[in-house]
Amino acid sequence: MTKLLLVIVGRQSDLPKLLTAWKDIGVPGVTILHCGGESWARTWLTMLGVQEPRKVVETETQSHRIALAAMYEGELLDAAVAEAERIVGGFNQPGSGLLLVLPVDHALGLHGARGELPGQTRKAALAPAVTPGWKVKRDTPVSEVANVMDLQPTVVRVDAPLHDVALAMLEHPAVHVACVVNEDGRLTGLIDLHSLADHLFRHILPEDFISEISDLAEAMEYADASRVKTAADAMAEPAWLRIDDTVKDAFRLMHDKRVPGLPIVDASMRIVGYINLLELIAVCETGSDRRSEDSAGGQDP
Repeated sequence: MTKLLLVIVGRQSDLPKLLTAWKDIGVPGVTILHCGGESWARTWLTMLGVQEPRKVVETETQSHRIALAAMYEGELLDAAVAEAERIVGGFNQPGSGLLLVLPVDHALGLHGARGELPGQTRKAALAPAVTPGWKVKRDTPVSEVANVMDLQPTVVRVDAPLHDVALAMLEHPAVHVACVVNEDGRLTGLIDLHSLADHLFRHILPEDFISEISDLAEAMEYADASRVKTAADAMAEPAWLRIDDTVKDAFRLMHDKRVPGLPIVDASMRIVGYINLLELIAVCETGSDRRSEDSAGGQDP
Protein backbone atom coordinates (compact mmCIF):
# COMPACT_ATOMS: atom_id res chain seq x y z
CA MET A 1 0.00 0.00 0.00
CA THR A 2 1.33 3.44 -0.93
CA LYS A 3 1.87 6.00 1.84
CA LEU A 4 2.70 9.70 1.91
CA LEU A 5 5.15 10.62 4.65
CA LEU A 6 4.79 14.27 5.63
CA VAL A 7 7.11 15.96 8.13
CA ILE A 8 6.73 19.60 9.18
CA VAL A 9 10.11 20.51 10.65
CA GLY A 10 9.88 22.79 13.68
CA ARG A 11 13.58 23.72 13.74
CA GLN A 12 15.09 24.60 10.38
CA SER A 13 18.46 23.28 11.54
CA ASP A 14 16.93 19.79 11.64
CA LEU A 15 16.01 19.79 7.94
CA PRO A 16 19.52 19.12 6.50
CA LYS A 17 20.03 16.33 9.04
CA LEU A 18 16.69 14.78 8.10
CA LEU A 19 17.41 14.91 4.37
CA THR A 20 20.86 13.35 4.89
CA ALA A 21 19.43 10.55 7.05
CA TRP A 22 16.69 9.81 4.52
CA LYS A 23 19.20 9.80 1.66
CA ASP A 24 21.40 7.33 3.54
CA ILE A 25 18.57 4.83 3.93
CA GLY A 26 17.36 5.24 0.35
CA VAL A 27 14.23 7.40 0.62
CA PRO A 28 13.57 8.58 -2.96
CA GLY A 29 12.10 11.77 -4.36
CA VAL A 30 11.85 14.00 -1.28
CA THR A 31 9.97 17.24 -1.95
CA ILE A 32 10.51 20.34 0.23
CA LEU A 33 7.76 22.91 0.64
CA HIS A 34 8.00 26.27 2.38
CA CYS A 35 5.24 27.40 4.73
CA GLY A 36 5.13 30.75 6.47
CA GLY A 37 2.77 32.44 8.90
CA GLU A 38 0.57 29.45 9.70
CA SER A 39 0.38 26.94 12.51
CA TRP A 40 1.33 23.32 11.86
CA ALA A 41 -2.24 22.23 12.47
CA ARG A 42 -3.62 24.73 9.95
CA THR A 43 -0.91 23.77 7.46
CA TRP A 44 -1.78 20.10 7.20
CA LEU A 45 -5.53 20.69 7.55
CA THR A 46 -5.31 23.07 4.59
CA MET A 47 -3.31 20.54 2.58
CA LEU A 48 -6.01 17.96 3.24
CA GLY A 49 -8.70 20.39 2.11
CA VAL A 50 -10.20 20.87 5.56
CA GLN A 51 -11.27 24.41 6.44
CA GLU A 52 -10.62 25.25 10.08
CA PRO A 53 -11.90 28.48 11.72
CA ARG A 54 -8.95 30.78 12.52
CA LYS A 55 -10.15 31.32 16.07
CA VAL A 56 -9.88 27.59 16.77
CA VAL A 57 -6.33 27.04 15.49
CA GLU A 58 -3.53 29.07 17.05
CA THR A 59 -1.56 30.94 14.39
CA GLU A 60 2.19 31.37 14.33
CA THR A 61 4.36 33.86 12.55
CA GLN A 62 7.42 31.69 12.08
CA SER A 63 8.12 29.81 8.86
CA HIS A 64 8.39 26.05 8.52
CA ARG A 65 9.73 23.53 6.01
CA ILE A 66 7.65 20.55 4.93
CA ALA A 67 9.34 17.37 3.67
CA LEU A 68 7.16 15.05 1.57
CA ALA A 69 8.05 11.55 0.39
CA ALA A 70 5.86 8.85 -1.16
CA MET A 71 6.75 5.18 -0.80
CA TYR A 72 5.27 1.76 -0.34
CA GLU A 73 4.46 0.55 3.16
CA GLY A 74 7.26 -1.53 4.65
CA GLU A 75 10.73 -1.38 6.20
CA LEU A 76 11.74 1.76 4.33
CA LEU A 77 8.75 3.71 5.63
CA ASP A 78 9.34 2.45 9.18
CA ALA A 79 12.98 3.45 9.01
CA ALA A 80 12.15 6.90 7.58
CA VAL A 81 9.73 7.55 10.45
CA ALA A 82 12.28 6.33 13.00
CA GLU A 83 15.01 8.52 11.52
CA ALA A 84 12.72 11.58 11.66
CA GLU A 85 11.94 10.83 15.32
CA ARG A 86 15.65 10.52 16.08
CA ILE A 87 16.60 13.76 14.30
CA VAL A 88 14.03 15.95 16.07
CA GLY A 89 14.43 14.24 19.45
CA GLY A 90 10.86 12.94 19.48
CA PHE A 91 7.79 14.66 18.06
CA ASN A 92 6.23 14.75 21.52
CA GLN A 93 8.67 17.55 22.41
CA PRO A 94 7.37 21.15 22.06
CA GLY A 95 8.56 22.86 18.90
CA SER A 96 9.91 19.67 17.30
CA GLY A 97 7.38 19.57 14.47
CA LEU A 98 4.69 17.25 13.16
CA LEU A 99 4.81 13.88 11.40
CA LEU A 100 1.96 12.33 9.42
CA VAL A 101 1.71 9.10 7.43
CA LEU A 102 -1.21 9.36 5.03
CA PRO A 103 -2.73 6.70 2.75
CA VAL A 104 -2.52 7.29 -1.01
CA ASP A 105 -5.32 5.87 -3.16
CA HIS A 106 -3.44 6.03 -6.46
CA ALA A 107 0.18 6.73 -7.33
CA LEU A 108 2.32 6.71 -10.47
CA GLY A 109 6.05 7.10 -10.89
CA LEU A 110 7.19 5.67 -7.57
CA HIS A 111 10.49 4.48 -8.98
CA GLY A 112 12.84 3.13 -6.31
CA ALA A 113 10.23 3.64 -3.59
CA ARG A 114 9.73 0.02 -2.62
CA GLY A 115 9.09 -0.72 1.02
CA GLU A 116 12.36 -2.64 1.49
CA LEU A 117 15.54 -1.00 2.72
CA PRO A 118 18.60 -1.24 0.46
CA GLY A 119 20.65 -4.21 1.72
CA GLN A 120 23.80 -2.17 2.40
CA THR A 121 21.98 0.41 4.54
CA ARG A 122 19.46 -1.68 6.47
CA LYS A 123 21.45 -2.21 9.66
CA ALA A 124 23.09 1.22 9.55
CA ALA A 125 19.72 2.94 9.24
CA LEU A 126 17.89 1.06 11.96
CA ALA A 127 20.66 0.98 14.57
CA PRO A 128 20.67 4.70 15.58
CA ALA A 129 16.92 5.11 15.25
CA VAL A 130 14.14 4.09 17.60
CA THR A 131 14.63 0.44 18.56
CA PRO A 132 11.86 -1.99 17.60
CA GLY A 133 10.83 -2.59 21.20
CA TRP A 134 10.64 1.02 22.37
CA LYS A 135 6.88 0.87 22.81
CA VAL A 136 7.27 -2.15 25.06
CA LYS A 137 10.02 -0.52 27.12
CA ARG A 138 8.05 2.64 27.78
CA ASP A 139 5.29 0.54 29.34
CA THR A 140 7.69 -1.01 31.87
CA PRO A 141 6.20 -0.56 35.38
CA VAL A 142 8.11 1.63 37.84
CA SER A 143 8.29 -1.36 40.19
CA GLU A 144 10.89 -2.82 37.82
CA VAL A 145 12.64 0.51 37.32
CA ALA A 146 13.12 0.94 41.08
CA ASN A 147 15.17 -2.26 41.17
CA VAL A 148 17.80 -0.99 38.72
CA MET A 149 19.74 1.13 41.24
CA ASP A 150 17.71 0.37 44.37
CA LEU A 151 17.77 4.02 45.46
CA GLN A 152 16.55 4.86 48.93
CA PRO A 153 14.46 8.04 49.13
CA THR A 154 15.65 11.06 51.09
CA VAL A 155 12.83 11.86 53.53
CA VAL A 156 12.65 14.94 55.79
CA ARG A 157 9.96 16.38 58.05
CA VAL A 158 8.22 19.66 57.22
CA ASP A 159 9.80 21.34 60.26
CA ALA A 160 13.36 20.23 59.42
CA PRO A 161 15.83 23.14 59.13
CA LEU A 162 17.49 23.52 55.73
CA HIS A 163 20.79 22.46 57.32
CA ASP A 164 19.23 19.11 58.24
CA VAL A 165 17.76 18.77 54.76
CA ALA A 166 21.25 19.21 53.30
CA LEU A 167 22.69 16.59 55.65
CA ALA A 168 19.91 14.15 54.73
CA MET A 169 20.64 14.59 51.03
CA LEU A 170 24.35 14.04 51.64
CA GLU A 171 23.48 10.60 53.00
CA HIS A 172 21.97 9.69 49.60
CA PRO A 173 24.22 11.42 47.02
CA ALA A 174 22.54 9.72 44.05
CA VAL A 175 19.13 11.07 45.09
CA HIS A 176 18.72 14.72 44.10
CA VAL A 177 15.17 15.27 45.36
CA ALA A 178 14.22 15.37 49.04
CA CYS A 179 10.71 14.19 49.93
CA VAL A 180 9.02 16.31 52.60
CA VAL A 181 6.49 14.52 54.81
CA ASN A 182 4.11 15.72 57.50
CA GLU A 183 3.81 14.45 61.05
CA ASP A 184 1.87 11.40 59.76
CA GLY A 185 4.62 10.48 57.32
CA ARG A 186 2.57 11.43 54.24
CA LEU A 187 4.18 13.16 51.26
CA THR A 188 3.49 16.89 51.29
CA GLY A 189 6.21 18.45 49.11
CA LEU A 190 9.51 18.13 47.23
CA ILE A 191 12.83 19.97 47.40
CA ASP A 192 15.19 19.45 44.46
CA LEU A 193 18.94 19.87 44.81
CA HIS A 194 19.13 23.09 42.77
CA SER A 195 16.46 24.79 44.86
CA LEU A 196 18.14 23.71 48.09
CA ALA A 197 21.51 25.01 46.88
CA ASP A 198 19.96 28.38 45.99
CA HIS A 199 18.43 28.73 49.45
CA LEU A 200 21.67 27.78 51.21
CA PHE A 201 24.01 29.85 49.07
CA ARG A 202 21.72 32.85 49.36
CA HIS A 203 23.15 33.17 52.86
CA ILE A 204 26.69 32.14 51.90
CA LEU A 205 27.07 34.34 48.79
CA PRO A 206 24.36 37.01 49.13
CA GLU A 207 26.22 39.44 46.87
CA ASP A 208 25.77 37.11 43.87
CA PHE A 209 22.00 37.08 44.34
CA ILE A 210 21.71 40.79 45.15
CA SER A 211 23.58 41.67 41.94
CA GLU A 212 20.79 40.03 39.93
CA ILE A 213 18.06 42.28 41.38
CA SER A 214 16.85 44.84 38.83
CA ASP A 215 13.47 46.06 40.14
CA LEU A 216 11.28 46.25 43.23
CA ALA A 217 9.46 42.99 42.50
CA GLU A 218 12.73 41.05 42.40
CA ALA A 219 13.85 42.77 45.59
CA MET A 220 10.67 41.59 47.33
CA GLU A 221 11.21 38.05 46.02
CA TYR A 222 14.75 38.10 47.39
CA ALA A 223 13.49 39.27 50.78
CA ASP A 224 10.90 36.47 50.86
CA ALA A 225 13.48 33.86 49.81
CA SER A 226 15.87 35.08 52.50
CA ARG A 227 13.32 34.15 55.14
CA VAL A 228 13.25 30.48 54.07
CA LYS A 229 14.42 28.45 57.08
CA THR A 230 12.70 25.06 57.03
CA ALA A 231 11.73 22.32 54.59
CA ALA A 232 8.15 23.60 54.64
CA ASP A 233 9.37 27.04 53.51
CA ALA A 234 11.49 25.66 50.67
CA MET A 235 9.36 22.82 49.32
CA ALA A 236 7.47 22.82 46.04
CA GLU A 237 4.14 21.11 45.46
CA PRO A 238 4.30 17.33 45.77
CA ALA A 239 4.55 15.07 42.73
CA TRP A 240 4.64 11.30 42.90
CA LEU A 241 4.31 7.98 41.10
CA ARG A 242 2.28 4.88 41.94
CA ILE A 243 3.78 1.41 41.83
CA ASP A 244 1.71 0.53 38.75
CA ASP A 245 2.73 3.62 36.76
CA THR A 246 5.02 3.14 33.76
CA VAL A 247 8.28 4.50 32.38
CA LYS A 248 6.19 6.71 30.10
CA ASP A 249 4.27 8.14 33.07
CA ALA A 250 7.47 8.68 35.05
CA PHE A 251 9.32 10.50 32.28
CA ARG A 252 6.39 12.76 31.44
CA LEU A 253 5.97 13.80 35.08
CA MET A 254 9.71 14.37 35.63
CA HIS A 255 9.84 16.37 32.40
CA ASP A 256 6.80 18.49 33.30
CA LYS A 257 8.01 19.17 36.85
CA ARG A 258 11.66 19.61 35.78
CA VAL A 259 12.93 17.26 38.49
CA PRO A 260 15.55 14.48 38.15
CA GLY A 261 13.61 11.96 40.21
CA LEU A 262 10.32 11.21 41.96
CA PRO A 263 9.10 9.26 44.99
CA ILE A 264 6.82 6.25 44.69
CA VAL A 265 3.91 6.33 47.15
CA ASP A 266 1.21 3.93 48.28
CA ALA A 267 -2.51 4.61 48.54
CA SER A 268 -1.96 6.46 51.84
CA MET A 269 0.64 8.82 50.29
CA ARG A 270 3.43 7.19 52.27
CA ILE A 271 6.73 6.85 50.44
CA VAL A 272 7.68 3.31 49.40
CA GLY A 273 10.43 3.98 46.85
CA TYR A 274 12.22 6.42 44.55
CA ILE A 275 13.35 6.39 40.90
CA ASN A 276 15.40 8.83 38.85
CA LEU A 277 15.98 9.69 35.20
CA LEU A 278 19.13 7.60 34.98
CA GLU A 279 17.13 4.50 35.87
CA LEU A 280 14.59 5.29 33.13
CA ILE A 281 17.45 5.53 30.65
CA ALA A 282 18.93 2.28 31.93
CA VAL A 283 15.66 0.43 31.38
CA CYS A 284 15.39 1.67 27.79
CA GLU A 285 19.05 0.97 26.96
CA THR A 286 19.26 -2.49 28.51
CA GLY A 287 15.84 -3.86 27.58
CA SER A 288 15.11 -7.31 26.24
CA ASP A 289 15.14 -6.18 22.59
CA ARG A 290 18.76 -5.04 22.74
CA ARG A 291 19.84 -8.22 24.54
CA SER A 292 18.04 -10.40 22.02
CA GLU A 293 19.61 -8.50 19.12
CA ASP A 294 23.07 -8.95 20.63
CA SER A 295 22.51 -12.68 21.21
CA ALA A 296 21.44 -13.09 17.60
CA GLY A 297 24.88 -11.94 16.50
CA GLY A 298 23.56 -8.95 14.59
CA GLN A 299 22.07 -11.13 11.84
CA ASP A 300 19.08 -9.95 9.84
CA PRO A 301 15.81 -11.80 10.50
